[in-house]
Amino acid sequence: MAGGIDLDRRGMHDGYRDFDGDRRVVRRRKKRKNRNRRLLRTLLPPFLAILVIIIIIIVAIKTGLFEGSAGSDTKADLYEYYGVKDDSSAILIKDNELTEERIVVKEDSLYMPLSQIKELYTDRFYYEKAEDSVIYTREDDSFKTVIGESSYSNSQGSVDLGHTICYKDNSAELETIYMSLDYVKLFCNLELNLFGGKGEPYRALIRNEWGKEDRVTVTKETALRVDDDKKSPYVTKLLEGQSLVCIVQEGEWTKALTDELHIGYVKTEYLGPVTNVAQTPVTDVPEEKFTSMTSPEPVVLMWHSIAGTAGNESLNSAIEGTKGITVLAPTWYSLEGSDGKIRSFSSKTYVDTVHSKGMKVWAVVDDFNADGDASELLPYPDKRALLISQLISDAKSVGVDGLNVDFETIKDSFGEAFIQFIRELSIECHKNGLVVSVDNYVPKAYNRHYHRKEQGIFTDYVIIMGYDETYAGSAKAGSVASINYVKEGIEETLKEVPANKVINALPFYTRVWEETPKTEAEMAETPPGEEVISYKLSVLATPSLKQEDELLSNYNATKTWDESTMQNYATWKVGEKTYEVWLEDEVSLSAKLGLMQGYGIGGVAGWELSLAAPYVWDLIEQWF
Repeated sequence: MAGGIDLDRRGMHDGYRDFDGDRRVVRRRKKRKNRNRRLLRTLLPPFLAILVIIIIIIVAIKTGLFEGSAGSDTKADLYEYYGVKDDSSAILIKDNELTEERIVVKEDSLYMPLSQIKELYTDRFYYEKAEDSVIYTREDDSFKTVIGESSYSNSQGSVDLGHTICYKDNSAELETIYMSLDYVKLFCNLELNLFGGKGEPYRALIRNEWGKEDRVTVTKETALRVDDDKKSPYVTKLLEGQSLVCIVQEGEWTKALTDELHIGYVKTEYLGPVTNVAQTPVTDVPEEKFTSMTSPEPVVLMWHSIAGTAGNESLNSAIEGTKGITVLAPTWYSLEGSDGKIRSFSSKTYVDTVHSKGMKVWAVVDDFNADGDASELLPYPDKRALLISQLISDAKSVGVDGLNVDFETIKDSFGEAFIQFIRELSIECHKNGLVVSVDNYVPKAYNRHYHRKEQGIFTDYVIIMGYDETYAGSAKAGSVASINYVKEGIEETLKEVPANKVINALPFYTRVWEETPKTEAEMAETPPGEEVISYKLSVLATPSLKQEDELLSNYNATKTWDESTMQNYATWKVGEKTYEVWLEDEVSLSAKLGLMQGYGIGGVAGWELSLAAPYVWDLIEQWF
């Protein structure tokens, strides 16, 4: 029994010990759990914060929240962006903007139609069709290149440019001559920038005028994008310190142009301040200086109509009583045929007599007083050379002081050949001490091909024939030279020619208009849209200044002042016919001379010496 009791006690004792141990285990577990809870409460907040930051960074990278590293990393299709299909052309950038224009790229050089070059940069290039070449004329030399060749030549020899200078494109309906702008740069100050190739579209910038531009510096590496949107594809990557042209800056985006001619948008925050800087001009080609034999004193030129060698004998009677004339221009030379020969009425005795009276002689060469055909002469270099040689040879043999070119049949189809003739004639005349002057119609759209600007560069005087506002063949009667017509002629010429080289010519004649009433049937024949004129017009007479008073007396006509033309006007009737005349007289000529003197032009001319009334010389002395 005692053994049993012992066992029971041991069992009870052991059970007690187990219970106590379990409690200690429970307490230890509880303590660990409490420590874990405290640790979790301590670590959870920063962990969650780190997790949130990581999530934000991932989202920022995906959405482009951070521009420098998180914007779109897709490069734009630059051929599509610039609208260039292949490497045969470049997009042209003007005024820091993309244009719709494309310029030809050939042999890594820029090419432009010759007609466009003449319009934009210099009108001096002349296509010599007879030799299939292009000529550029300076005062002291001419440069020539044959179409399709890479070299050009002048008096110093031949130079190879390394690529084709000019070529013809026959792909369009009209044949087009293209010229390398590298060649143009030999004669004009041009800034040429061409970037691209090797997988990038060509971009081109051409500049011949320079001013100022806004520039900014990149302060942090970033991207130039297609649009002002961080999701937009990029055009190119920008480096810290890179300089850009600032086109426009609005808010958080700036439109900019790189020096490699990429245009796009960049975040303003990655740019420094805007500075306005001067563009660097190209000055490789010095300004051309041309010999000028322009007189510091006003020229008073009178044409003297000579119809044959015997006409030279009228000199003394023609100049009797005149005053103030400085130059006589006898009509001596005319084109004869179309091979470059001239018909001449020149006279050394005439020249000697004029010189003895203190005047000079500028012999006239015209294209309408013989059987010459300028259209079949001027476009050929050998014929031009022969004509110039003959003119200078004859002029020197009789001792004239200059030549006056009076070509009035020039058409647009050979206007380029005409001005090339004037260039070549001027060069040779100046070598021989001869003054060159050229007669021109009052500037209008239909006679732009006379190239007055080039005349003003190469010649000494550009003479405006300030008359025939209304002429035989006009539909309506009117003045030969109203004040506004003269004013327009001078002002338009002064836009292209220096004032000291401009001479305005006055008419010493007028026209009497005869108006015969039309029948109703004749008026009904007027084409639709045209003004219906109730009379047929013809010229009754062309009286000189000397004959005007006698004219009015014969018809018992009374003159009245017409303020709009600044002329006296008269009209009368004989039967059903009406007659009108706008007079050139002392009052009207004085108004014109006063107008001319106010523009400070180089002189006055008159057509024609024998038609002038005595008061003309007093008027000219008064104003010139």
